[in-house]
Amino acid sequence: MSSTKKRVCVVGAGPAGMGCLRYLIENPETFEVIAYEQASCIGGTWVYTDETGTDKWGKPIHSSLYKSLKVNIPKEIMAFPDFAFDSNLPSYVGHEEVLKYLNNYTEHFNLKPFIQFNTRVVMVKPRHIGQGLWGTKWDVEVQPLHEPAATTTKEFDAVIVCNGQYAVPNIPEYPGLEQFQGNTMHGHSYREPSIFKDKRVLTVGGSFSGWDITIETASTAKHVYLSHRGEHKMKAYPANVTMVTGIQSFTKNSVILNDDQELTIDAVIFNTGYKHSFPFLSEDCGVNITKDNTIIPLYKHTFCITNPTLSFNSLTEWMAPFICISVQARYIKAVLEENVKLPSEKEMRASEQEEMEKREARNWPPRYRHRMEDLMFEFCDKMAGDMSMQPLPGYVRQLFDIHCPKLLSDITECRKFNYKITDSGQVETL
Repeated sequence: MSSTKKRVCVVGAGPAGMGCLRYLIENPETFEVIAYEQASCIGGTWVYTDETGTDKWGKPIHSSLYKSLKVNIPKEIMAFPDFAFDSNLPSYVGHEEVLKYLNNYTEHFNLKPFIQFNTRVVMVKPRHIGQGLWGTKWDVEVQPLHEPAATTTKEFDAVIVCNGQYAVPNIPEYPGLEQFQGNTMHGHSYREPSIFKDKRVLTVGGSFSGWDITIETASTAKHVYLSHRGEHKMKAYPANVTMVTGIQSFTKNSVILNDDQELTIDAVIFNTGYKHSFPFLSEDCGVNITKDNTIIPLYKHTFCITNPTLSFNSLTEWMAPFICISVQARYIKAVLEENVKLPSEKEMRASEQEEMEKREARNWPPRYRHRMEDLMFEFCDKMAGDMSMQPLPGYVRQLFDIHCPKLLSDITECRKFNYKITDSGQVETL
């Protein structure tokens, strides 16, 4: 690497952004780094607000937290590997404790001086000036929210995108939905269940947040119908919840299901996931979002194959988030330090295809191309191996295998368990 410092832009100061900052600032002689965050604080999606819609700046509310949310993965395998949660807390903590943890992490590693708050990244554009890893410079246009006319453009050698993946709701199109006269919302705007008191509610989508919202809504609703197009894995749910098939269409006061059953309903909550969104990336950056919400072409779900100094942290889902963020952050740093050499473009494209084929072999639909589940162990351990680092500790896989069956059986009951990692690295159930 050249003796000149490399200027690195991090987009976002949620967990992924802070995970990247934490490692990049270890080498001030190598990197000059700044993170731009449009909120006034760190935390990203872990910053709860009662507000929905838009904020005081007219920007969409970022957080998708509901008031009662607890994590659905034990804190023992959720934490960054070098910074544990308070051991006095239960294994399944609320969102308030996660935000407190992230603030403690930020303070412990002194990250705030490297974050510019209330600043929106407007545009990222590449300028090709040469060959090799450093053959692209990046013009990053930023806008202070309190003075939107005062935009400035700065040059960087690398950009790491960490703007989160749970902010832009995905609402499928259904015939007749526009004529439905009841209340409709996406889980992104759900906060608490009182507005559904004594109503007949249709919840759509059977992922973990969908189950949480369905169960909580049932505490006040007259009846809840959960529509899910796949297999219902949950074995325990309230008596006033009925499983139903996928949706055919809507009328002004009902839904017609794929089995031709018609249900009179008062409200719909779409727990149908989120869209990846990078409105600040210019078209010539080299990445695209497919109709199946897959980002291509990416090496290891991380590096833009055609412009590898553009990278992404935490596009993957269904994994131990902060652990994977940490491994990815170190890998990005190792590549930018040139301690790890990326393969040829042809080899990276072959690797991307192999990642897709692994998911196809499991009969996962294309929209699951960034899903991990147990594939996260191979994903993280291969990156660790490239960096000559130790693989994930054995207790991570052990607790993952203990936790997942409980989660899929009963999302409420599973959170009543507590775990401890012994000095010998074994998992104890308390």
